[in-house]
Amino acid sequence: MKPTLWLIAGLSLLTGLVISVYLNSVSNTEEISAVRLDDIALADLHGGRQDFKQWQGKLVLVNFWATWCPPCREEIPLFLSLRKKYSASGFEIVGVSVDDVGKVMQYRDAMHIDYPLLNGEQKGMSLMASLGNRTGALPFSVIFDRSGNVVDMKSGAYKHQELAKLIETHL
Repeated sequence: MKPTLWLIAGLSLLTGLVISVYLNSVSNTEEISAVRLDDIALADLHGGRQDFKQWQGKLVLVNFWATWCPPCREEIPLFLSLRKKYSASGFEIVGVSVDDVGKVMQYRDAMHIDYPLLNGEQKGMSLMASLGNRTGALPFSVIFDRSGNVVDMKSGAYKHQELAKLIETHL
């Protein structure tokens, strides 16, 4: 076979693989929209049950993260800043760690994280998958409107202007 044909065959195979990974990592929109904020409950860092319905009526960013994830750590100062700016208007952030609770508590204290942190563990990973993140990539964020419906989701870290615009649009 000529080198050109090998190159075309290889590129076709690679394109098919990329499309397959993408389609498997993004969930059906109807499945995602069926997950509502008031249907979710996870443990806090001390083991107590926290129902997400306590944040019903607010614009809530649920951020899945880990202390060992550099983009997750880079995003936290942005979250702290935007929470400070918009919390009086009804914006809340809830961090769901998929990490060791002791490490999360140490990191929370070192970074002065003042928004609620929950312990996701395996239930958090399942929740991420049901919200559309089938690959488990971190960070992963989902924004719920004041009615508890999904209005945005993002795999990867937010940029300041991007997140501020989303918050202002939905508050």
